[in-house]
Amino acid sequence: MKKLKMKSLINRKGVDINVWSADLLDGSTGPVDGVPVQKTTDEIEPEKRHEPILPYSTFDHTLMNVSGGSQSDADLLWLSTGKYPKNTIVESTTQEGKYRVVNYSNYQDYSDVVIYELKGDDLNQSI
Repeated sequence: MKKLKMKSLINRKGVDINVWSADLLDGSTGPVDGVPVQKTTDEIEPEKRHEPILPYSTFDHTLMNVSGGSQSDADLLWLSTGKYPKNTIVESTTQEGKYRVVNYSNYQDYSDVVIYELKGDDLNQSI
């Protein structure tokens, strides 16, 4: 079976975003007074990407539940050709803030896309 190529569509419909992989943020900067300190987005250069960030509508949520999927709490969907772990941070100027990857659906077995669910909150802004 031939894979569905989505990369050109994703690039055409994308916006400029910054991505900090959770793998990079997990590394400790060394203990401060014996307590490990997590790296922040200020200390790591982001990966620059041009990919779509879409509103996560109640319709999307309903489809997931009807099809037997688990319930999710997300604010945005991010369509990407890259593979990132949960807790990756995404900053979008069009959405005015930083968001954390809380879940994803990997379709790379038959396409070149991964769909990430993003959740924003005050805690993510200072990461």
